[in-house]
Amino acid sequence: MRSDEKPLTFSARARTDTGTPTWCISPCDAALTPGDYQLKLNGVSVDGSVPVRAPGTWNGEYHSRQAARTAAWLALNVGGIIGGVFVTVGILGGPSWAYAAGGGSLAAGGLLFVVTYRADRATVSFSPSEPPDARGMPAPASAGNAAELPADTGSFASRPRGLGFRVTF
Repeated sequence: MRSDEKPLTFSARARTDTGTPTWCISPCDAALTPGDYQLKLNGVSVDGSVPVRAPGTWNGEYHSRQAARTAAWLALNVGGIIGGVFVTVGILGGPSWAYAAGGGSLAAGGLLFVVTYRADRATVSFSPSEPPDARGMPAPASAGNAAELPADTGSFASRPRGLGFRVTF
């Protein structure tokens, strides 16, 4: 599971499963059995189910609409303040057009809020190949396979641990 921008929290749950989902923070690897999955990126559900039929790489994109939501709230608040001022002026004996201006400001702020307020969106694409950052790397060694372990398994240093790098010149 990879993302081109910031790291994303991937969550995958089989459509028929009600248990704990498989999750990781990209870039990451997760083993999933074939089937249909419901995915979430940073807690936002991907539309529809995503079929998993073969090994490959999911590339997630999270489309934040935070700026649009901020503008929507700003329009609603400014429209409310301006509308409230005009209505107050009209109540206190100001010109009769103050009521119309106040109502128009309130309506414009509300309309701008409805038009610009948008939820975040998440999309996922699938590639049947391994991710570019892992191409050509050897298959990971399993620490649980006794045939791959050194003869002296009693000492801490003799067991494979942590992250390994392969460097070639």
